[in-house]
Amino acid sequence: MTAPVRNSEPGMSRREEMTVSGAALSHAPWGVAGAAGAVVTGADLGLHLLTLHLAVTGSLSAGAVAFFTVAAVGAARSGAGGAALRWARQNPWRFALAPALACAAVVFALSVTLGGAGFFGGVFSALWHAAIAYGLTGAAGSIGRSRRKAT
Repeated sequence: MTAPVRNSEPGMSRREEMTVSGAALSHAPWGVAGAAGAVVTGADLGLHLLTLHLAVTGSLSAGAVAFFTVAAVGAARSGAGGAALRWARQNPWRFALAPALACAAVVFALSVTLGGAGFFGGVFSALWHAAIAYGLTGAAGSIGRSRRKAT
């Protein structure tokens, strides 16, 4: 499904940017992202178990960051055409906001339900995990964009 996209001018509202980002994410390689999330979760859990420290919530949160980052970067770097993907490639930092917010929602739910962090602990955990997902996604999009222009 393609979304109507205007050029990335200041006239585009945040709601329109989220809609376009969602349309671009529909092209994400979900299987690869799921595998990446599972590998990161398993590796993090294994490292915690080596130190005799069980941290399921932290491991799942790290896996969520990997999942959303790989999905977003995979969508932005895919060869598929369309106005939404073109917008995501041209605006990597604006596009990175959608997967970061999705990651924040998942990590908040994990922190509150499984980790017993409480509301403010869950918010803190969600914000810093979202910041990592945002930074990795935006940086990967920026690097990919500069490489494409150079060649």
